[in-house]
Amino acid sequence: MQNLGLVKKSLKEMLPTTLLSERWEPAVLGDTPETYIHDLARARVSLAEAERVIRVQQEHIDQLEDMALTDELTGLFNRRGFLLALQRELSIARREIGQIGNCMSGCVVMIDLDGFKSVNDLWGHSVGDDYLQAVAHALLCSVRASDTVARLGGDEFAILFPKMEAKVGQRRLAKLEASFNSRMVAFGDRALPLCASFGLTSYGGANTPEDILVAADKKLYDHKACRKSNALIAH
Repeated sequence: MQNLGLVKKSLKEMLPTTLLSERWEPAVLGDTPETYIHDLARARVSLAEAERVIRVQQEHIDQLEDMALTDELTGLFNRRGFLLALQRELSIARREIGQIGNCMSGCVVMIDLDGFKSVNDLWGHSVGDDYLQAVAHALLCSVRASDTVARLGGDEFAILFPKMEAKVGQRRLAKLEASFNSRMVAFGDRALPLCASFGLTSYGGANTPEDILVAADKKLYDHKACRKSNALIAH
């Protein structure tokens, strides 16, 4: 009975006070198996409630984390989510430096929509939102499952091609650009073309996310300037 009383007394100490009523006390007057079983049952109920509260809170935290990393309109990663994915791949590349024949690099593609402002101006922001969702869908249909597509903000998107050499990346980009810029998307009784400029840069373990984005951005605007120049010559 002495051991039974010690176990009963420890029940309250083991449980968080926030999960118990202020009036809850182990029944210490009658050291009988029945009172012990009663107290143990109440302890189990309290622990089950604690687990439920923790589970609900964790689900809420997971939802907030997802919201912090994804773009609400398109469901793609946002800038923060993209940078985290890029940083993860850079860490992998750094670990592989020095391993003969196994120092994998990757590529980052920056994408800027051409003439998106006119879509909003002519057709309204509702169509503009639908257009951005169509862009997200087109990009997702053009990449591998291991690639990361993000909307960095406004009409700017990005793709991370992990473990891909620069030459392979350029070939993939050429196919992506041709496919993307030949698409027409229907919105009610109208059809609008998808149109964007692209810039690709490769990276390795020695690079930083900032270096990579700056380099890809420069390639993007060089490409955009070239497209504008070709359009003027064609007219």
